[in-house]
Amino acid sequence: MTAQACKIPYVDPATANPPVAAALAKMPMRRHIFLLLSHSPGLFTPIMGVYSAFFSKETRTLPLLDWQLIVLRVSARLKCQYEWDVNAPVASVHGMQPAKLNAVKACCHIDPKNTDDEIFSKREKLILRVVDEQLETYSNENATMESVLDVLNPAELVETIMVIGFYALIARLIRAVGIDPDGEIPGLEDMIKAGVT
Repeated sequence: MTAQACKIPYVDPATANPPVAAALAKMPMRRHIFLLLSHSPGLFTPIMGVYSAFFSKETRTLPLLDWQLIVLRVSARLKCQYEWDVNAPVASVHGMQPAKLNAVKACCHIDPKNTDDEIFSKREKLILRVVDEQLETYSNENATMESVLDVLNPAELVETIMVIGFYALIARLIRAVGIDPDGEIPGLEDMIKAGVT
């Protein structure tokens, strides 16, 4: 038997506080990240509300593949393999091409002015620049903000920063305490198609 990678025990749904246990029971799949977040019972429900909001086009402003581009870039830059492994199938099922996934994961330098780069659109290049600058300095260059506002509206820009912060928080939790890979989830592709819009 392999040793557990996580430095703290996962919350046991059978002995979790009742609201957390009820929320875990409603989850369509078992994910170790949910069992880690459950250690904070008072924040678990609000955090899961934010997670859920990202999964629906009814509550998320950004187009699905922009959201996933941001999440995957955060996970790649922060070297959070688990976060990548959870989100890459979502991006793939919804049409992100392998070349784009590979370029995001490789953390290739993105030059929004390079028109020869056919992997990313101008919009995607600017989103990636916002992510990279945020993760490096917690801020953005004025020139980046001016350029990105040509392709994102204010609501999309604010949500971009929120996605960066939220998924960086998750990546940092995982990097701090460790996490084990999730087991195989039968029917995952169908769940993604039905549950992520």
